[in-house]
Amino acid sequence: MENITRNKAHEFVMQTLYSYLIYEKCEREFNIVDEIELIFGLDYNEIDVYVRELILACLKHVDEARESISKNLQNWAFNRLNYCVQAILIMAYTEYFYVKDSDKAIVINIAIKLAKKYADSNDYRFINGVLDNTLNGK
Repeated sequence: MENITRNKAHEFVMQTLYSYLIYEKCEREFNIVDEIELIFGLDYNEIDVYVRELILACLKHVDEARESISKNLQNWAFNRLNYCVQAILIMAYTEYFYVKDSDKAIVINIAIKLAKKYADSNDYRFINGVLDNTLNGK
């Protein structure tokens, strides 16, 4: 895989999850390999193993992530959040609980950076609070 920064890799993971959520909403089949290759612009086997494992873990644990995150949403339903915010929250949850050596502060910081770049102007505060509570326990 060409050298991309870890931040850029997280952007690609979030974009893949975003695509998955759209496909899911439309009740369309999601071909993970095709979608990853499209987003990354690389053959699947050229993509960093860490990134592939994170994406697969996110998809494997998506329902668990939704359920756990939902417990920490006050006056909100997870499915009412915009897809970008959903993707960021799912990725952060999965990275923290299922990827080796993930530090809570770093995972939240990555989520905040993505929210500032891709979500509405104040969503990063919302994401920060939800993740702070959610990552304290499943």
